[in-house]
Amino acid sequence: MSKLKEKSDFNLKSAKLLIDKNYFSSSVHCSYYSCFQLLKYIMKYFNGVSYSQLTIDIRQSPKKNSHGYVIQYITDQLIDFSNDKSEALKIRHKIKDLKLFREESDYDDLEIKYQKSISAYNSAEEIRQYLVKNYNL
Repeated sequence: MSKLKEKSDFNLKSAKLLIDKNYFSSSVHCSYYSCFQLLKYIMKYFNGVSYSQLTIDIRQSPKKNSHGYVIQYITDQLIDFSNDKSEALKIRHKIKDLKLFREESDYDDLEIKYQKSISAYNSAEEIRQYLVKNYNL
């Protein structure tokens, strides 16, 4: 098994454990990274983009933002090849929302409570289930 996919799986489990222990902000971080790591895994194992090539591609992109680049790459692919474009667009929106929430949770001076953390966890589960289904993981 890929170490990155394994980390992705561990992060989802960690998010749930952190929620159960009332570490809500940290759980949001883990929920998001469980998705991001799975997206990178998909780029390598289903699209043949090595991690070193991905680093080069990101450096050459106008925004030089690894997270945005990976999210855009995979969600564009999902939309292009999906039989249900509205569902693929919904997943793109969920990933971007989860990313923004992770940034707020990690960097902003605000309290993250149970409801927000469980919402992030549920979004991560939904995103991951969609990816598993569409990439036969």
